[in-house]
Amino acid sequence: MKTILPILLLVTLINLSAPAQLVFKIDESKTFQTISGFGASDAWSNDLVQLWNDSARNIVADWLFSKEAQPDGSYKGIGLSIWRYNLGAGSSEQGDSSLIGDPYRRAESFLNADGTYNFRKQLGAQWLLKAAKTRGLENLVMFCNSPPVSLTRNGKAFSGICGESNLAPDKVEPFADYITRSLQYFEKEKIHFNYISPVNEPEWGWCDTGQEGNPYKTLQIANITRELNRKLIDNQINTKIQIPESGLLIFANPGYKFKPGRQNEINSFFKKGKDTYIGDQYQVAKQICAHSYFTEWPLWINRKVRKKTARVCSRHDLEYWMSEYCILRTTKEITGGGRDMGMHTALYIARVIHHDLVFGNAAAWCWWLGISTADFKDGLVYANRNGTGLADSKTMWALGNFSQFIKPGAVRVEVKGKLNKAVFVSAYRNIGSDGIVIVVINMKAEKQSITLKNLPLGTLTGWETSQNKSLSGTVPISSREPIVVPSESITTFLLNK
Repeated sequence: MKTILPILLLVTLINLSAPAQLVFKIDESKTFQTISGFGASDAWSNDLVQLWNDSARNIVADWLFSKEAQPDGSYKGIGLSIWRYNLGAGSSEQGDSSLIGDPYRRAESFLNADGTYNFRKQLGAQWLLKAAKTRGLENLVMFCNSPPVSLTRNGKAFSGICGESNLAPDKVEPFADYITRSLQYFEKEKIHFNYISPVNEPEWGWCDTGQEGNPYKTLQIANITRELNRKLIDNQINTKIQIPESGLLIFANPGYKFKPGRQNEINSFFKKGKDTYIGDQYQVAKQICAHSYFTEWPLWINRKVRKKTARVCSRHDLEYWMSEYCILRTTKEITGGGRDMGMHTALYIARVIHHDLVFGNAAAWCWWLGISTADFKDGLVYANRNGTGLADSKTMWALGNFSQFIKPGAVRVEVKGKLNKAVFVSAYRNIGSDGIVIVVINMKAEKQSITLKNLPLGTLTGWETSQNKSLSGTVPISSREPIVVPSESITTFLLNK
């Protein structure tokens, strides 16, 4: 008995030191949404990019858009496949008289006050568009926070009366013309926009002076959409219209009744018989675009809202695009204030991405700012306002664990496993490939051993983002072996059969 006890104690200690075994089963035969891509927005980075020299510009362009692998197996950047370009309203030219106090939140407009056009504006943003296309970007989205100031009721890029649209009914056609003329200019520059999103977070009042913005009711959005649809067809521009960029996912869904005239947007726009129905407009994308703000925590609400979004979109045969998100809400886990270049924010974001993809069936997922100057958790890349201090973030590389490997046209495949609050696994099959992309998020402070069942025989090559690594390659292993992922990490595995 004396000899057996030490052996039992040793075995117990070994088992305690080993990571807990988690099991997930991958079923390639069951598929879900087709992925359009992963992206971010330029918004107010235009002036900042113009300050940079070519070296700094290209570093940022590589970080955001490069799909190039380096000799050590890591990547230059995160290979975004969607970039959202802000077609400005002209508050920048107004300066302080715009009443938008922060110059970084103003934007230039191509439309002059006298009705002429000057396309030598937003030069930094234009440079980024070209740099993105050069690096293989697949999808460009043009979006408007506000109509041009020369077309608004109060001559400003925000509404003077909370909740009331600053765009007069007789300015709908000129607004659609402004968008069309801008698209035509870019076509001449060999820059094609796949989508145009003419309104942004229309449910908010937009009566403050924080940034460009404009509220709309669903009928106003429908009227803008119809007029823009006509303009695009008349001018033979093959750009699809995205709506409505809901500020909250719940505004898109039925069952919420605290925003009269600007809620239940999926049914409003895509249910026949309504005066807001635009599903018959040829250039309208069969999508609903919405933002994940304020519904990402706690997890039970996160899942409930996204499951409902998936069900309602499926009923109308629509894609769900999660087209904007950053940290705005203060929860027990996180707050928006203060930059966090490390893994805490990166892991929180990775969990939001996972839930939008797996529970919401999101076809696209877009972060808010590609470049930020703020002391806030809203950027992938950060810089000082004088163009110095360029820095990447772990949030950027965490997004890269999805964007660099899950290509446009990929389909999500089923992963079955015990519901977990800290370890998440999703899987995808790229078009034209028999390999599988598997993304594993481990928010725990301990490493995790995971068995992936039902995988065909092959080699799993991994890329890890953790506190000390950024899309760094891992040692390949057999698909029949358990995978061990480090603590507080996101790891993407590519199965080569």
